[in-house]
Amino acid sequence: MAMLLDALLSESISTLTTLVISVVQTTANFKPELELLGLTLQRIKPIIDEIVNMKRKLDRTELECKMFIEEIQEAEKLVAECSKIKRNIIKKFTYSLKLKVLNSKMLSFFQIEVQASQSRDIMHILSVVNDMKLKVDRIFEEQRDTTQSTGRVGNHRGSESTEREKYGWRVPILPSLIVAFGEPLEKLKAAVGDDHPVLVVAAPGGCGKTTLAKMLCHDAEIGEKFGENIFFVTVSETPNLMMIISDLFNPNPSDPRLLFQSKGDAKNKLENFLNEKASDPMLLVLDDVWSDSFIEQIFPSNIRGHKIVVTSRTAFQKYKTFRFEPLNDEDAKSLFRSSAFTESGSRPSPTINDDLVNQMVPWCKKHPLTLSVVGRSLNGKDELVWKSMLKKLSRGRSVLDLHEDVFIGLERSFESLDEELKQCFLDFGLFPEDQRIPVSVLLNMWVHLYDHDDEGVDTMATIFELSYRNLVDLMTTGNDSSARVNYCDQQLVTQHDLLRELAIHLNSKLPLAKRTRLSINVRGDEFPTPIKQLQESMQARILSISTGESFSSKWCNMEIPNLEVLILNMMSKTYTLPHFLAANPKLKSLNITNHGLYLTKFNNFHFLTSSHNLTRIRLERVDISPSILSLISLQKVSLIMCKIGNTFKNLITKTPNIWPQLVELEIDYCQDLVEFPGTLCNSDHLKKNSITNCNDLCGFSEEFGDLINLEMLSLRSCTKLKKLPESIWRLRNLSVLDISDCLNLSGLPEKMGKLGCLRKIYMKGCSGVNELPESVEELSHVRVVCNEEVAYKWRGYSNVEIDLVEENPLETLERMMSF
Repeated sequence: MAMLLDALLSESISTLTTLVISVVQTTANFKPELELLGLTLQRIKPIIDEIVNMKRKLDRTELECKMFIEEIQEAEKLVAECSKIKRNIIKKFTYSLKLKVLNSKMLSFFQIEVQASQSRDIMHILSVVNDMKLKVDRIFEEQRDTTQSTGRVGNHRGSESTEREKYGWRVPILPSLIVAFGEPLEKLKAAVGDDHPVLVVAAPGGCGKTTLAKMLCHDAEIGEKFGENIFFVTVSETPNLMMIISDLFNPNPSDPRLLFQSKGDAKNKLENFLNEKASDPMLLVLDDVWSDSFIEQIFPSNIRGHKIVVTSRTAFQKYKTFRFEPLNDEDAKSLFRSSAFTESGSRPSPTINDDLVNQMVPWCKKHPLTLSVVGRSLNGKDELVWKSMLKKLSRGRSVLDLHEDVFIGLERSFESLDEELKQCFLDFGLFPEDQRIPVSVLLNMWVHLYDHDDEGVDTMATIFELSYRNLVDLMTTGNDSSARVNYCDQQLVTQHDLLRELAIHLNSKLPLAKRTRLSINVRGDEFPTPIKQLQESMQARILSISTGESFSSKWCNMEIPNLEVLILNMMSKTYTLPHFLAANPKLKSLNITNHGLYLTKFNNFHFLTSSHNLTRIRLERVDISPSILSLISLQKVSLIMCKIGNTFKNLITKTPNIWPQLVELEIDYCQDLVEFPGTLCNSDHLKKNSITNCNDLCGFSEEFGDLINLEMLSLRSCTKLKKLPESIWRLRNLSVLDISDCLNLSGLPEKMGKLGCLRKIYMKGCSGVNELPESVEELSHVRVVCNEEVAYKWRGYSNVEIDLVEENPLETLERMMSF
């Protein structure tokens, strides 16, 4: 009977709602009142269904269900009568009032009667929970007695004392089998032993930071040092400080919780606790910390003698960082085997040979979470399943596509970024795998895309932030003994393959034609099928195209009218630019990199001449086409390891229209550059001129002094350069001069002293400069960066400050042998 009443209750409320909707649709009478009643019914229908389920679980009386049903049936009769009233004004007025009363009665009924019924049910539930609590207490008591008799894992001073049992933050137990973390553990133990009170274990998600921290807490040597004073706290992305501190003082979940009057009260109690423990060494592990402000909240700076280890995806600048390095090949295989095979990874099952394991492990990118997830997914599977997985991966499928656990673990790091950092991270998916990315390339992109400044302050701040969060790795190739064109000069970044795949995966969420950034990898002459089949124009602002040695420049039809940044990666000797560049007026930045053995020569570089907004171009390992001189809007030109050839030779010196907007010129490792092109001396806006590692550069024309706005000149490591142009004295705005490692340079220009704005000279390795011109006395305050051999020549001048740098004799010998 009770089940029948339950069904009748749900059916009654549904019938009444349907009737109300029907009457509203078929008659204009009482429309406002009925719509209000319908809204009330829609709000209480879920509550009715929930009550029905609860009644069944709690076995409540039939009387309550009857009470609910009677009220609903009365309402149903009233609504049915309203549908029959046509033109009787008195009845319309009367029933309008009745509907309003009904709506108020329904609301009152469910606000009073139902809530009273629910309150009684809650009291019943609490009574049941209280009985369960008593049972749980008995279980905890039995478990504690057992633990005290056997001793705690990792505590090598015997069983835990009664004092330690008063507190929470206990170290979690270790998994039954851990492999591949022996070497990182030893390094971490050594780092814990230094004088830094806070140590941050930083690595991307899924690398095993938490596992390593647990191993540290359970280690025998750490146990001997810290004894019972080892505490472990899981923080998470959105921590509640009061709840976390409460967990310390409430070790038993079944006991009444210690309450705090405020957050300040909680922090005071924590500080008192730490002070009480100050006489003995204490190790506190804060796991999964997302903000360094939490460390300051929970670990006051005036507490001495304790050690705090933090695991985080971010390397916090103010604390010492322990970076979790990628696994080596053997450890990666061991970890994979431990998940893929049931016999503790000791040997493959008979049908899965070592060759399959060796093929599978590289696809996991030495990433612990990926190795474990992929291994578990293949555990016990037939050999054909393994081969199918390898086939999918070899065809370009990502591990992130095949295993959601890996994707979710890494995506959390991405989701914590602000919007611009997210966009910058996604841009890393545009570059080839396992390649070092010059930060100056990113600067060229981000100046246009995100309004970064030309000096690279914004770009380097972004790179630092991503590096702190372990999403990229920053490499510095230069040092303080050489000048830099901007803050990004001589800086490189790399990215873990799995993080690159994450960026690609996130970029691919939108339909192909709607993506802001698009990366195309061409195998042979075969473009990806979705690209070939696309019939509409693409909306991408950024496009990256990678081709191999066998690419014959057979482009498929593509329309990309909004393209602003183009990245081309190639390996072939000859190359034909995509035809859509001939009609793309929005292109602003072009980066071309040849990864092959031979220089690339372009068949149609003139396609770019219609790109009137193209302001930045960077070419690496390219045979320069004379068509580059027609790009009159260029503001920044970078030629890296290129063949200059006769590009500038056929132009007369006074040609006025060569790159009239040029502000920055970089020529590096261009070995056939013999003389600085005289035609570039007409670049009135040129401020930064860097000609470095060009071993055949011998001289400059006298017109070089016409670059009156030049502020920075670098001629670093031009080993055959014997003298600077005498006209250099006319560069009245020159503030930085770098002639480091110009080993054949015999002296400085006689009128050097007329460079009134010169503030810094880099001269390390200029051993051939025997005497300085007398005019250097006229220089304003100048800082000279040099080695000891050069320094003594400047020490007699009061207007000079010397910065000594150490010189590596081996590097010097190598440079001397190279020319």
